[in-house]
Amino acid sequence: MRALHYKLMVCGQPSFRAIRDTLPQLNYEPGMQRGFLLGKDSTQNRINGRYIYTKLGKLVRIDAESLEPVEEATESLAECRFELDQQKGLVMVEQRRGELNALYEALDAIPDAMVEFEELNLNLLDLMFELQGAYKKNEVKTLRIHDYLAREDMLTNASFKILNKQDAEKIAEKFSDQLDAFTLTLKLPDGACAITVTSKGSVRASDDAPDELLLLVKDMLPRFHEAEVETAEVHDPIAAKRKRR
Repeated sequence: MRALHYKLMVCGQPSFRAIRDTLPQLNYEPGMQRGFLLGKDSTQNRINGRYIYTKLGKLVRIDAESLEPVEEATESLAECRFELDQQKGLVMVEQRRGELNALYEALDAIPDAMVEFEELNLNLLDLMFELQGAYKKNEVKTLRIHDYLAREDMLTNASFKILNKQDAEKIAEKFSDQLDAFTLTLKLPDGACAITVTSKGSVRASDDAPDELLLLVKDMLPRFHEAEVETAEVHDPIAAKRKRR
């Protein structure tokens, strides 16, 4: 299973240029605590490669004499496979979503780079419909819905397997505001593959999923992102003055 995790990358061209010029100088060498190994197919507006860094942890062991648990600090090398796409405004890491934090800390330490990673908030219903339009032979396999009201007047977050394929789109429309993820099974010339997309921009696909499918989904992410509108609080200056008194 391939897992790609995306966030929006807010980074101006001067900052991206600073990142692009600095990363080759931070090339990883054996014995180092951290460093980058850039892909040969990186371009002026897209950087991919591997970030190798030291991951700190704790190991609990039983002391041979006291038989009490003892914590020991541990260090291990971790790998983050990443992509920075200035043109799309996206950052991606593979396998573990938590690697986004490690990558951000490394980029934020570059003196001339101002960069932010922001969560995606995808309109999954419209994205799913467009993906279905691109691959006509498809079936909705599962829908993950948050705050689903059960019969016992309880709320739950759960994935539901779709039994009646003909009603899948209607169910997705009914719970469009509560969709956290969907999984489609696509029938391709080389066989079937499954792909899952979450509202925060995680994409999971079968190992044999074609690259053009993953690139198509990547292109959709910025288009179907919906910025969350913050509600401004209205302050009464007279009431506030009375409260201070």
